[in-house]
Amino acid sequence: MLIASLLFGISASLDALLVGISYGIRRVRIRLWQNLAISLVTLLGTCFSVGLGHRLAALLPEAVGTYAGSLVLILLGLYYIVRWTIGLFQSSSVMPQGPLEREDQEPALSLKLPEVFTLSLTLSLNNLSAGLSASLAGLPLVPAAIATFICSVLFLAGGNRLGGCHGLQLAGCAAEPVSGALLVGLGVVWLFW
Repeated sequence: MLIASLLFGISASLDALLVGISYGIRRVRIRLWQNLAISLVTLLGTCFSVGLGHRLAALLPEAVGTYAGSLVLILLGLYYIVRWTIGLFQSSSVMPQGPLEREDQEPALSLKLPEVFTLSLTLSLNNLSAGLSASLAGLPLVPAAIATFICSVLFLAGGNRLGGCHGLQLAGCAAEPVSGALLVGLGVVWLFW
């Protein structure tokens, strides 16, 4: 059961890796307390869905959690793409900075509290259907919850650092649409997972 719980934790937390990368590309740092808060809400959502899976399965179609979480990720990604496009048209008379100039002049940003809350709920909703499925398959709650929390913390932090590496930072002024596309892609993948 430990291997099954670990596989469940990895599977349920892969979206945290992509979310971390997309924010890292935009030079938005996810602080430790933010990571822990997001992972804790995700853990609570997973515990809720695994612990009450049998009861909820009769009332809630399995796809509802996936569709809701996917829709939020797609809308968030589209928001970043549209915001970048509007900014591009508004500053068309100003010479764009190169990726290295931008990196030197812009300090790393941090998530704001509403973004922490939105990401927490989104990642939790994405785990709802996985938790329901796992509980119906007989996965025990405690190992699944521990694996999900640990994987979520590690993947979110690792993805955020990976997104901030120089290779991905060379995307420069295209960082916002790239991160938006990652979020849209993640939402689409969750729709068909």
